[in-house]
Amino acid sequence: INLSWGTWLKKMGSYNDGQVWVAELVGTTVFCVLGLGGIANAVLPGTKGHGIGFLGIAFCFGWGVFLALQFMGRISGFYNPAVALAGAVVGDIGWTRMLVCISAEMVGGFVAAILIWFTYLPHFQPLEFVQQGEDSLCNCCDLETGGVAVIKQELSEPAHRYVSAGTRGQRTTKSKVQPSDAEQPQLSAQSFWQTVKILMTGACKYDPQDDANEGSVNKLHPGARVKAKRQACGPSVRQRIEEDQEVKLTVFCTRPSVRKHYWLYCFWAECFLTFLLTYGAFSISNQGNILISDGAETSLYKTGLQPLLIGFLVFGLILCGGGTTGPALNPARDLAPRFAHWILPIPGKGPSEWWYSWVPILAPCAGAVLGGLFAKSMKHMLVAGL
Repeated sequence: INLSWGTWLKKMGSYNDGQVWVAELVGTTVFCVLGLGGIANAVLPGTKGHGIGFLGIAFCFGWGVFLALQFMGRISGFYNPAVALAGAVVGDIGWTRMLVCISAEMVGGFVAAILIWFTYLPHFQPLEFVQQGEDSLCNCCDLETGGVAVIKQELSEPAHRYVSAGTRGQRTTKSKVQPSDAEQPQLSAQSFWQTVKILMTGACKYDPQDDANEGSVNKLHPGARVKAKRQACGPSVRQRIEEDQEVKLTVFCTRPSVRKHYWLYCFWAECFLTFLLTYGAFSISNQGNILISDGAETSLYKTGLQPLLIGFLVFGLILCGGGTTGPALNPARDLAPRFAHWILPIPGKGPSEWWYSWVPILAPCAGAVLGGLFAKSMKHMLVAGL
């Protein structure tokens, strides 16, 4: 997003490509640090802000845009490859300058992901193995030493909704795996392979040999026994591992809230919201260029009014339309951190879900180009007095 669009274009000659590259790098890093940091604080187990919810995450992204524009917007203020592309398409910047901006923005997103990972390093913990209590009814998940996989801190409901909404079908992970949450020594290597066997064959399945075992579960009718075991187990080991992987991935990049026809719903959401973002940002700048003098516009910029309006725009768009995808609205905010997730030595991480990565790249670019063209046509109408 470029703040004070006309003023910045007039000053373009005074800034070389190197200065613009640094401005875009710093601005994108600041923006992504605040946004990704808000997600990490909201969803990672054990953080002080765990469960702040979607409202808190949206505020962090909006405030990140405001600060980035306030810090570096007078030099260059895109911080978004899609919006930089829109600027080149409508002729406001050259294609070479666009490539300079995009390269800096991608590096900024990657640097921000590294910084957030290191900041929250203690909370990127792997699943722990604990001993289940003697009074537990769970026999189906028993290992040789009676252990099951748990996360040290349970996810709160706001974090649960943000991370896992609908992406794993009908499976739920709201209940605890076991009542015991005390830390115990880790299981042996033999028990580890027993866990792998559970993951491959599935947990919470009725075994007729359990009839010979002692315990209140086996006194029930076979059908009731299986149901009771599932309730006692809560989520299976496989579900808890998937949940843990989702939490860690969500810190870095966006995920679809629905898998069925995600390519349609998610693409539309990202495209439409980025259209509104680009049109709104360009309109705020164009309105100042048309209706007030350059001196007054500079004064508005220095007081932070225009950066604040852009920040509120981002905040509102994420809050009203971000439930489907996250959202990204910005390839540098998704692709670069996704790459960081792929290469970082995060314990217990899962796949980086590259099958979805094309949506937060192509959809924002399409929406930004349409938004830029629409904003330019509206500006011409205002200038012509139509």
